[in-house]
Amino acid sequence: MSSNISVSHEGLKVLSKRGYKNFAKLDSGGQGNVYKTSKNDIQYACKVIKVDNQTKDGKMDDDSKREISILKNLKHCNCITIVDLFRTKHKVYIMMDFMPNGTIGSYVRHNDGISEWQAKCWFCPIARAVRYLHQHRVAHRDIKLDNILLDKHWNPVLTDFGFSRFVNIGRDNIVDLSNTYCGTPSHNPPEIVNKRHYDPFKADVWCLGVSLYIMINKDYPFEKKDRRKMYDQQLKRQYKLRNEVTNVITEDLKNLIHQLLEPIPKKRIDIDNVCRHPWFPIDSIDSQYAQQIDRN
Repeated sequence: MSSNISVSHEGLKVLSKRGYKNFAKLDSGGQGNVYKTSKNDIQYACKVIKVDNQTKDGKMDDDSKREISILKNLKHCNCITIVDLFRTKHKVYIMMDFMPNGTIGSYVRHNDGISEWQAKCWFCPIARAVRYLHQHRVAHRDIKLDNILLDKHWNPVLTDFGFSRFVNIGRDNIVDLSNTYCGTPSHNPPEIVNKRHYDPFKADVWCLGVSLYIMINKDYPFEKKDRRKMYDQQLKRQYKLRNEVTNVITEDLKNLIHQLLEPIPKKRIDIDNVCRHPWFPIDSIDSQYAQQIDRN
């Protein structure tokens, strides 16, 4: 058993009984800790979520319930999926496929950005995964390069659905606006920065724009430490690609970034049109993965 562990004694006992071993901590956050483990020589990522230990029988918070409900029903090759799920009185254990090549965020930071061709190979599948989510009324609400894993074949896989939610859509396709200001501040669109009720689908699209920009430029499009300055730059579209980038990328890519980083939500491109943009390659097999999420 690995020495790099911090799973509780209860957790070790539960996991060992189910055949899991060799635990190593990978990440921690507000939604729980993530560990690397293995079973039958296959590696997995295990997310451990605490439930409320103040009540007699222990209850999961609504965010955790929603995350599990969404994860259990995902059927897309570029979205993380659950391979095993179980709980104890105080913990929930979510087993997912282990992604050995880290995140796109880490890759970009270590490689001074990536080429347009590589960005297309990674961005387009993720955008189609987001389209799949939106088609089934799910908003991710924390899309960023550090939440996109790379599998053993270097394919991108969207993960961390801790802020995701089902979105109600009323008559005439009117989207129920959200007033939960979550996500990552440096990636938030102006409507969230300004604390206004927002369309979570359009917020996802903005986050895709920030992610695409960082892929090819390495740096963020807007000031990320000063909220007021960031908001002002967002409204004025004051982002600038490095010369060595803008001189080599195509006009189609520049146009897509421009449409993704539209500060007015109603004018911002939607995910269907993102995936129909001239910059995107035609993907004849994408539709076979669009299977419906069952909320029950």
